[in-house]
Amino acid sequence: MKKSAIIISLFLILLLVVSGCSQKPADDEKLKVVVIINTNLGDKAFSDLVWGGVTRAAEDFNLEIRAIELGGDPTRQEPTLSEVSESGEWDLVISGTFNLLQATAAAAREYPEQKFVVYDAALDFSAYSYPNAVSILSKQNEGSYLAGVMAAKLTQVQGNDKINPQKIIGFVGGGENAAINDFLIGYIAGAKSVDPEVKVLFSYVGNFTDSAKAKELTLAQYDQGADIVYAVAGSASYGVYEASQLAKRYSIGVDQDRALQFEAEGNLDQANHIVTSVVKHLDILIYNKIKEFVEGTIKYGEHQAAGIALNGMGLAKNKFYEQFVPADIRAAVDEAEQKIISGAIVVPTAIGMSTEDVNEWKNKASQ
Repeated sequence: MKKSAIIISLFLILLLVVSGCSQKPADDEKLKVVVIINTNLGDKAFSDLVWGGVTRAAEDFNLEIRAIELGGDPTRQEPTLSEVSESGEWDLVISGTFNLLQATAAAAREYPEQKFVVYDAALDFSAYSYPNAVSILSKQNEGSYLAGVMAAKLTQVQGNDKINPQKIIGFVGGGENAAINDFLIGYIAGAKSVDPEVKVLFSYVGNFTDSAKAKELTLAQYDQGADIVYAVAGSASYGVYEASQLAKRYSIGVDQDRALQFEAEGNLDQANHIVTSVVKHLDILIYNKIKEFVEGTIKYGEHQAAGIALNGMGLAKNKFYEQFVPADIRAAVDEAEQKIISGAIVVPTAIGMSTEDVNEWKNKASQ
């Protein structure tokens, strides 16, 4: 009887242990992730792309998440990063763009116990090891190179009422930083690879929210002879799209597939002026880093740059692209894409480039 009682007791204990291991963590045991957004959510652009990756990870891995929006205010950057890091409340801090890089790097050094994922920017691991942080960056220069190839060829097509005889294309960026210049230099390099005589006009809004100014700058570029303008200005890019519709010219979208987005919203006329978009798969990259964090496989102290070959970037080849871009130009874009993947084409990047070299590329744009 005693042996039977002991066996039954051991069985019950084992059953409790096993059942306890199979239970999902209680709500107060969820991993907590905070995302620092330099501007604001709701831009249907870059910030929403970031948040989309985080929310999908939250659903898949039962996370508690929060977004802190800085509204583009640089005075809030360092205090916010310090506050969330010092609180000890968050298991993972996700912060990014080159605008937030300095503040995030400082917080990572000051709070070594806090874990960080830095997106759309590169930590300088040669200067500091950052054993508590990783950084990820989409190679926007590669996607922009393809856009430049397409634009330089499309601007010379005859018989299209949106195209004029001049070999001029345009670019409107948000605030000038290394990432935006990376888009620009890739675009210039792609265009010049097709025809050195193609001119690239470029302007900066000064921020990522002023769509009225972006519209004004775009219309000015159309007046100077551009018939295709590449928008790389966050939510301010909507001014570029509006200008293309008003001037009956083309625009190139960024981050997400803008033509399909406008079509889904019922604005087909606007969609018909967006020839393609340079799509950044940052949501996938962020999701994957959160997955690695949850699974304990994340490798701190490393930077990852994902281009076309790793699905970090791509050109939207939707029905609008197929309608507006002739087959021979699409073939040329595909050829350039494969050469980038194989390494036959190495696209120049503004990341880590000196100011003098960046200016040299800018000078090439008008030559």
